[in-house]
Amino acid sequence: MERWKPTTRQKTQYETEGYFILRNIISRDLAAELRGVIRNVIMLPEPGKFIDLDPMDPMNDTPQGRIARYRKLANFCVQSPLIWHNIYAGEKLLNIARYFLGDDIIVKYNSCFLKPARTGSATPWHQDNGLWRDGETEPFNFWIPLEPATRDNGCMQFIPGSHKTEIVEHVLYPDSIHGELPREAVKEMLKEHDAHHIELDPGDVVFWHSSMWHYSPPNPSEHSRIAVAGVWTNPDIIRTSRRILNSFPWAMKNGEVCNQFPPENVEIKNDNAENPKPFSLAKE
Repeated sequence: MERWKPTTRQKTQYETEGYFILRNIISRDLAAELRGVIRNVIMLPEPGKFIDLDPMDPMNDTPQGRIARYRKLANFCVQSPLIWHNIYAGEKLLNIARYFLGDDIIVKYNSCFLKPARTGSATPWHQDNGLWRDGETEPFNFWIPLEPATRDNGCMQFIPGSHKTEIVEHVLYPDSIHGELPREAVKEMLKEHDAHHIELDPGDVVFWHSSMWHYSPPNPSEHSRIAVAGVWTNPDIIRTSRRILNSFPWAMKNGEVCNQFPPENVEIKNDNAENPKPFSLAKE
């Protein structure tokens, strides 16, 4: 495959706004297959637990109840060969990541994000590296919807140019689901910059900088929004981390896609690193 290079417009947008979008990177048929893999998993009973399904109690332990309450499946790519081989170690996607990261690529983070119809909750404004707290700014982030992502069902929002800020200390509010950007800082940023709504069709991909301020609202619509997301990095970046690390799956080694499954892991440690302290509480 010919090595991918961004167009002048894509390169400029990534540098000035912090993100760019590519359309139809995977087919709609493949997106539907991957969506089916995820739905099958969340509809199963919890491992080791006997479930007496009651269709009159859809928010208890029925498949419908699990679909309605699951928010994400973390570290799922290494459990699903179809998702691993087509997304995280997919040749077309790695060809793009290779431009930014070089010939040795590992998966730093992977997850399936689920925003169910009517019950899908918001993800607060944050920077990815504000959650990682490892000092890294160079990993390459991506997000692929397997169903349409629209304003109605809670598509992501970016503040263009916010990737040029420093890594802001994230905090916890009484209703936080995880660390988030201080809400007053977000208000001030939104006064100066209108948020971009990242509406995507199944198989489109948005790539963004790790310092980008981003958010997704609740989903009050009748349409769910399932997506896969991840972060690629390389060993040189990981070795600069301020965080104690364990192992990461290889996606590309010496320019060759890693087709092994389960994927081969590489252990990378930094003796001078330490785990971050818990997020501090927001000041009222």
